[in-house]
Amino acid sequence: MPRFNVVLFEPEIPQNTGNIGRTCVALNAKLWLVRPMGFRLEDKQLQRAGLDYWQHLDWEAVDSWDVLLGSMDVSRVFLFTKFATQSYSKVSYALGDWLVFGSESRGLPQSIRDTFANQCVGLPMIGPVRSLNLSVAAGVALFEAHRQCESPLDSDS
Repeated sequence: MPRFNVVLFEPEIPQNTGNIGRTCVALNAKLWLVRPMGFRLEDKQLQRAGLDYWQHLDWEAVDSWDVLLGSMDVSRVFLFTKFATQSYSKVSYALGDWLVFGSESRGLPQSIRDTFANQCVGLPMIGPVRSLNLSVAAGVALFEAHRQCESPLDSDS
């Protein structure tokens, strides 16, 4: 069972998806990809960003948001959006949670944000930046969820 579920809604940039996949492998999270995507899964840029970790990634691509909803525990969904009014670090994460991110150019549709209005969270930004790179945002979010659910970091050293 994955520790967390990371959802990319209609991702457009293969390098971001590859980087997020590598982060998912590092923390035993499952990556969900919601079609349509702006690339093919055989894309060399996707494979290059995921390095040789893609073979270890627990992932699944689904044809639509509605298909994915059937697999989700909707009470444990957190939507990451620049329109959120609560910080990602002020909510309590639990193992099995769903961390949902929109596409690089459009984010999450208003209809999805409205459905989960009380579960929208954002990363604070100071300055003129409108948004963070998707792989950076997903990494920050996933490591915060991990931090809250793990006491001290497991290490081989």
